[in-house]
Amino acid sequence: MLGKPLLQQLILHAAILTLGAPVLLSFTGRNGHIIYIYIYIYIYIYCSLVRLFDFTRKLLLVMRRVGDYEILDVVGEGAYSKVKRVRHTPTGCMFVAKIVPKTNQQVESDVRLEISVLRRLKHKNIVQLIEILESTNNYYIILEPVMGGDLCDIIVGMDRPLPEQDVAALLIQLVAGVHVCHCNGVAHRDLKPENLLLGTDGVLKISDFGLSRLHRESNFQASTSEYAHTLTGTLAYVAPEVFGGSYDAFRADIWSMGCIAYVLLTQNFPFGSTTDPHALEFRIRNGEVSIMPSSVSPEAKNLCKWLLSLRPEDRPTLDAVAQHDFFKKYLPAEYLRMTTNRKSPIVHGANMNEFSSQVQEETPSCSPSISSTKQKHHHLRSGSAARISPSGSAVAGAASSSNHSSESGRDREDMDAHGTHVGSDLEG
Repeated sequence: MLGKPLLQQLILHAAILTLGAPVLLSFTGRNGHIIYIYIYIYIYIYCSLVRLFDFTRKLLLVMRRVGDYEILDVVGEGAYSKVKRVRHTPTGCMFVAKIVPKTNQQVESDVRLEISVLRRLKHKNIVQLIEILESTNNYYIILEPVMGGDLCDIIVGMDRPLPEQDVAALLIQLVAGVHVCHCNGVAHRDLKPENLLLGTDGVLKISDFGLSRLHRESNFQASTSEYAHTLTGTLAYVAPEVFGGSYDAFRADIWSMGCIAYVLLTQNFPFGSTTDPHALEFRIRNGEVSIMPSSVSPEAKNLCKWLLSLRPEDRPTLDAVAQHDFFKKYLPAEYLRMTTNRKSPIVHGANMNEFSSQVQEETPSCSPSISSTKQKHHHLRSGSAARISPSGSAVAGAASSSNHSSESGRDREDMDAHGTHVGSDLEG
């Protein structure tokens, strides 16, 4: 059955040809009946083409749908998945879908494990899982949309480092989200600016749990494939003990947070911008952190130095991080008190706390890889920057987060770190 607009077009064309027939007859004489044959053939061909067009359009719509969702444009692409915008047809609401092809049993196993991880987590600072769909060839992980871009967009899009007040507001939200992960036995293992999304309200959300793992104990043995991914993808944020194979994944997350803090404060990597992965690995293994510029406050330098302690056991617990002087300097005391409030049973020997009883509920969360994971470790990718004003949305997001603590274009290739490299001394 033709749609109404197409049917109207058909009637219009038929009417024009029929009414124009007498005019044509006056010029054709006794052979005028041939004109009627031409008209019939024209209408028949036009009708056939319209029907073919309508059938093709409907077929394409079916091919671009999964469940109640219409699949739209690509917004990100990783090594094993694509992320596309989708529209929920019954409501018109927009979401994103992480699409993972069923290429082999290992991929399917990893997806099932990722979904298991996501369902454990519900928190304002973790991207939320909406729905899981499956077709013959793909898994579709439907996620809430986060429209402000990622921290990499923000860093590259600004001509100077973020004000420390905004850095504090962003980092405390990162602490909150990671804390919930760790309290539920989940180590993210791929924390980096590309995987930290920012809503238009300034709320930071952790995304992309593709490398995350559930741990009954904190000690973890990396597989060869996971180690290879580390070397090719996110080396700049990898803790030194990871290169040894067996490591405490929770404490490795703390190191990654230190690298993120350093990048936010300086727009440079803590171990320089060398393109040689072996040289970078050497500097990471030896804790050769670049000296921070004098414009960075002593409190911020001290926090980074603590997070980037070479020995994992010397790194702070998350509740200790939340009470650091850097956050006390810029954020309300009542918010810091709400950030951690109860002991966590997860990590051996660590004084980690839960946010609320709701943390332990089996409610959905999510992990979209909205950011492209194809960037090399020595690059900061550019994009549509979600700017943060000196007193702006990041601080507002942190304040908003405190009210819900129970829910708790071009690569930047030359971002050389300031100063020389001297051990793990960050003080200029």
